[in-house]
Amino acid sequence: MNRITYLLLLAIALCACNRDDVIEQDSSRRLPSISFYNSTVSYATSVGVELRILPEYTNCADARYLWTIDGVEAGTDPEFVHTWTEAGKYYVLITVTTYAGTAQEEVAVEVAEPGIPLISLPLATDKVTVLAGAEYKLKADISNSKVEGFAVGWTIDGAPAGDTDLLCFTPQAAGSYRVEITTSNIEGSSRRSFTIEAVDRLPIELSFPKPSYFAESTTRYTFAGRAVYLTPIIEGSQPASLRWSIDGVDAGCSAETFVFTPTKPGEYTIAVTADESVTATVTVVCVAATEDTRYRKATGGSSPTATAVLEWCPAPGQFIGDTSAGGGMTEGITTLAAANRWALERMNEGLFVSLGAFGGYIIVGFDHSIPARQTSYDFSIRGNAYLNAMTGSGGSNEPGIIYVMQDVNGNGLPDDEWYELRGSEYAAASTWRDYAVNYYRPAGSAMNVQWTDNRSATGVVPYMASFHRQPTYYPAWIPADCYTLRGTRLEARTQQDATTGMWNSLPYPWGYADNMGSDLLTDDDVYSPDGQVNGFSISRAMQPDGTAIELKYIDFIKVQTGVCASMAILGELSTEVAGFTDLSLK
Repeated sequence: MNRITYLLLLAIALCACNRDDVIEQDSSRRLPSISFYNSTVSYATSVGVELRILPEYTNCADARYLWTIDGVEAGTDPEFVHTWTEAGKYYVLITVTTYAGTAQEEVAVEVAEPGIPLISLPLATDKVTVLAGAEYKLKADISNSKVEGFAVGWTIDGAPAGDTDLLCFTPQAAGSYRVEITTSNIEGSSRRSFTIEAVDRLPIELSFPKPSYFAESTTRYTFAGRAVYLTPIIEGSQPASLRWSIDGVDAGCSAETFVFTPTKPGEYTIAVTADESVTATVTVVCVAATEDTRYRKATGGSSPTATAVLEWCPAPGQFIGDTSAGGGMTEGITTLAAANRWALERMNEGLFVSLGAFGGYIIVGFDHSIPARQTSYDFSIRGNAYLNAMTGSGGSNEPGIIYVMQDVNGNGLPDDEWYELRGSEYAAASTWRDYAVNYYRPAGSAMNVQWTDNRSATGVVPYMASFHRQPTYYPAWIPADCYTLRGTRLEARTQQDATTGMWNSLPYPWGYADNMGSDLLTDDDVYSPDGQVNGFSISRAMQPDGTAIELKYIDFIKVQTGVCASMAILGELSTEVAGFTDLSLK
């Protein structure tokens, strides 16, 4: 962190109690709070490396601060600064006291020996199920592998099984196998273990997706006469047969997707059974309201730009967690609410928000419904794409897929049906539907983020130490050590110049955010990454099978990174957005 950024953050923390430059007379009666930490937050650092923690305080006039490490006083300033001399796990407690009362929050700090080779594995749990007789491969990502004396070793049930970062194992018979990997160098060693469960046939797993990662329910909502497309997530073995039912009555459908069109309001339980043995259910609610009654008409005071970020759920990427001038993030964003608030403030300032690698997304809402005008673009999205000034092509294009939603259930949340807007690549053979990528939290700082997908591919979001030096690219407000993002994937249009070595990502014809397509609305200098604006039509909304759906309006917009690619030293391709506008109010 540079000195100016540090001083600015410190000033924000000290003045957070008076952000609007107005001090209310009774502010001293309000309890102080430490707004962005919770008991599950943890930090990772190494012996000899300075750690700084700067919370966001509110109601902090005349506050006294006390930091303790495992009960021992360690500071009395708003910011915590400490360097450990011994490795271990420590608990850091901040206590803020005012005349109104006291607030406390605790964080855990894992302090590693300097240079110890930490191990990251692309595993969601400590048990993986594989087919007996089939080769299983697992690649570890190991830090400090170039430190003197580095060595790695695998064992299976205690027997040596390899001495590289790649494990190749073919279980000859069904059963459990205990796997351990050990790494070491002159600074120390680390190890991880897990179980491989070999089976003769992978079990079938069925589930229904939520409309977004942070959504709390799989329930689907629709109007009478509007079809809902129901497709379960199938993992493990592919079933030989599927059978659908509605409220326990056979629906006469055996396809992977069941198209259900309720004719009257009510709640319906839809079930799908695989091979007559595994069943998953989902609730479909046909609301009593109509499309016309749910429409929220704009008023004279309505804002033409998005007024809320409902979910900012990026994939890992080099701008995620970056507190430098380029990334612009603030330290301590560890909750979805804080992340949403930051993203909205960022766009209100005309600055970009990165969505990270494939599948990362942002969902925004407005203080009114956006009408479908049919004759022109309905809304616009600003990105930071540009063309190569020398050739008039290439440059930087990082396409974001656009989805729209109506607030059918009227609860103000994006938990209804998403409809993808048709783009130029929709029908391309290289476009993949229902693509899913699993991202895994790294074991330590400055490590790649590993990923696996639902097509048996693996890879990493590379850590770009030359450009972005935040501890990790994994979003701090994602609570799990592994999360999955799903959506439509476009074929990347990246290329490297054989003469100059420079990388370009070519534009797509139309239909995507952060892309120099034919749907540009601005006459800005297209050779400068200062921002471009694309227009989008609600009339291009479609059902999952590509059939058009006529929407009179929308309430929510989602943009999702649509490519899964990396450009060497430039890092991952990631869609960036800098603003959303209802064009009917412009």
